[in-house]
Amino acid sequence: MSPSGLAPATSQRPAWMRLALVVGGCLIGFFLLGTISLVTRPAAAASVAWWPAAGVALGMATRVSIRFVWMLAVAVSALTLPLALWIDNSLPHAIAISLCVGVELAVGALVMRGKRDALPELAMPRDIGRLVLAIVLSAAVFDILISSVDLIFTTPERAFERFSTVFSRHAAGMLVVAPLFMKMPRRRSRASGAESVVQFVAAIGLSIYVFVGNATLPLAFLPFVPLVWAAMRMSTRLVLVETLVISVVATYGSSIGKGPFSFDRLDSVEGAVVLQVFQLSMVVVFLLLSLANGREADTRAQLVESEDLFRRNFDTSVAGMLIVTRDSEALSVIQSNDSARSMLPSINQGATDLRSILGADAHAEVATAATNLVDGNARLTLETNVGRIFEVSLSTLGSRANDDTFALQIFDITEARRARQLEQQELDRAGEVQRALSPGKLPPIPGWGFAALSVPAKQVGGDFYDVRISWPRAIIALGDVMGKGVGAGMLAAATRATLRSVEVSDSPKDVMIRTASLLDWDLRRTGAFVTMAYAVIDLNSGQVRLIDAGHGLSFIVRADGESVERIISEDLPLGLDSRWSESSPQLADGDSLLLLSDGILDRWGGDVDTFDDVVAACAKKSDGSPQSLIDLLGAGGEDVMNIDDVTAVVFRRESGQGLP
Repeated sequence: MSPSGLAPATSQRPAWMRLALVVGGCLIGFFLLGTISLVTRPAAAASVAWWPAAGVALGMATRVSIRFVWMLAVAVSALTLPLALWIDNSLPHAIAISLCVGVELAVGALVMRGKRDALPELAMPRDIGRLVLAIVLSAAVFDILISSVDLIFTTPERAFERFSTVFSRHAAGMLVVAPLFMKMPRRRSRASGAESVVQFVAAIGLSIYVFVGNATLPLAFLPFVPLVWAAMRMSTRLVLVETLVISVVATYGSSIGKGPFSFDRLDSVEGAVVLQVFQLSMVVVFLLLSLANGREADTRAQLVESEDLFRRNFDTSVAGMLIVTRDSEALSVIQSNDSARSMLPSINQGATDLRSILGADAHAEVATAATNLVDGNARLTLETNVGRIFEVSLSTLGSRANDDTFALQIFDITEARRARQLEQQELDRAGEVQRALSPGKLPPIPGWGFAALSVPAKQVGGDFYDVRISWPRAIIALGDVMGKGVGAGMLAAATRATLRSVEVSDSPKDVMIRTASLLDWDLRRTGAFVTMAYAVIDLNSGQVRLIDAGHGLSFIVRADGESVERIISEDLPLGLDSRWSESSPQLADGDSLLLLSDGILDRWGGDVDTFDDVVAACAKKSDGSPQSLIDLLGAGGEDVMNIDDVTAVVFRRESGQGLP
């Protein structure tokens, strides 16, 4: 930190110093150009031939922040005051002229900048429109103000002369100089350094000859020849510099009685107006030509870059790429990449007819798709005459719907399709095995009814159920393995097999503990768990002993079809705990034990708190039929996709009789 403690100001000082130097240099340039204009004015004229200082002022206004434009206007007005006094104006008159110059600058800056505090850009022909509008408005305002001032301080004749000439001389000065201060695109010059030097020397030399060395011949058009050269080959900024130098040469030659606009040969006012029209037309024409040419060069470069990118992508794409044309009903290959040639070996042998490359059927599909493109694109799957399966993306390369050139992007999905088919076959087989291992049809049990439903979400499900009769007991189990698909199905089969391997016992708790111990290692290794309801029913008494291991969907449906009791348990699933408690509900005549998976619950909205009412409504409609009850529950109450396995088991006591 500096001794004064102003370290932040020190870090900002270079930027302010640079800005001050730039503005100061421009103000000096403004003063010098104004002086030159006064020196070269026609001797008999009351005003100068042109005023390039106005262009410097407007250019500075485009470079500084909008909030500082008023300060710049004051500075320009102050520098104009001695120039106005130099040509024998009274002090009040000179002050009024200076103020008019400041107003001109402010109007031009506001039109050029608008509300944007950004550097105006001169990149496209339309940008010239905003520049010309700013120049016309500011010059018109200055013309009206300065003519009014002259009317007050001088004669009407002088005021009229000023009114008829000041607009064009200020407009010419601003249009020649102000664009040099604007932001221009960084376009690479197409000319070499030597060509640029030769062109610049030729343009200036020819201008000196036309406007200084020539006294009588009307050769004002000759400098346009090297300017065309510059507009086509050089940067826009160099074109503007050349027009500025040519304008200075033309003004000087006219002031000394030389060139086609000689003030000695023409009337001073007429000569000045003709000179200003020449300057205005020269700048507008060649600025437009330069910008249009630059824009065309940018577009051409973008097209070349786009074409190069397309070629690189086309040649290096892992997908097969074909460019085909349509002739009558046939499609012919005109270009292909390495990937396409490896997929379609006949191309390497010189084949170009798409019919011989893909086969008649595949060619017909491509031809039909090419005729019926939607938004210029189509996707289709083809099988070739050699049994390969391709995924094809077809698009037109033209902008019209009837264009006959198309791009084909080809992916060989033969092996992937075969792998999916094999996988599907394996899944189907696994599903068949799982269904074959499901409990078969039970023999009739006097006094009892039974029904079950099992619909996996995929070919193989994670739900399972088991029903066994070991007189005088019925053993019912329903479980749900975490997850779906083959993995869950394998664990479900393992769990069911383990249950069957455990000796039947009157105590479901003993069976669950033994089952959990046998499955513990598999469940821990796979990170899975199994929810399960396991019940032992005494077929003589209707006494039920049930363990609900985190399942939560076990119900007692009473005979009236309206009373439903959900057996609530807080025990955890197998794989998470090994402690469970028994429930002991009693089944009277007409009562049913109903075990469900959460897939049934999902089909009815997933709200377990109101599911008792759903079960009661379905039980009432079933009229005591176990199969009707589970069919109604499995049908669901909402239009939902089968996203989870659906399993249900119901065991109903129809009378108090048992087997002898």
